[in-house]
Amino acid sequence: MKKRICAAVVAIAALATTACGGEPAAAPPVTTTTTTTAPPTAAELDLRAKAAIAPPGAFDAQGGKVGSSTPATDTDPGLEGEPVTFVCKTSELFADGMSVSRTRTWDGRVDLFQRVHATADRPAATLVERVRTWAQQCTQYRGADKIKLELPLTKPQGVDDFYAYCETTEDPALIDWSCHAVMGRGTLITVVVAFGPTQAAAEAQLTSAVPIFAETFAKA
Repeated sequence: MKKRICAAVVAIAALATTACGGEPAAAPPVTTTTTTTAPPTAAELDLRAKAAIAPPGAFDAQGGKVGSSTPATDTDPGLEGEPVTFVCKTSELFADGMSVSRTRTWDGRVDLFQRVHATADRPAATLVERVRTWAQQCTQYRGADKIKLELPLTKPQGVDDFYAYCETTEDPALIDWSCHAVMGRGTLITVVVAFGPTQAAAEAQLTSAVPIFAETFAKA
């Protein structure tokens, strides 16, 4: 009887700390596993960008209609390697790595632009901070009367970082002022722009549009 009991104990030695007879049981071998995560594909990034951009009818209630979309349809693939935005009209900001973007404009009773980037691994908050820094540096050669660095807009819920500013277009063929809002969430970043004949008009349009853009963006 004693031998049968001892044999049963040995069979579950992984749970035992001492073998029959009082001698220490051999410890089970230690195994380690390494898990690697494959980087997202362009198609996967495009799905995120598509989910984050405001839908065509987002500004129907404000009298806005879609002017253009890039790519032209949802079935076309998003663009890779596009700049995230331009700061001071000349400084191109890129995501520094793989990214897929989608762009849309609205006109009619509004004059709005949006571009969404889904990046492979770049935290969007760092890109928002770079826009903030570059905009501040812009005043060194454009003058404080041509750029307003801080707009009194509340950061939308669900967004990691947010920055808004206005600047003149300095192009007589274009509307005089543009106001920009940059939102980052995880590895998603969006830039939205409102245009107007005056800084006050562009700022007012951006203020009313940001919550609409953020509603879709924060859920993607």
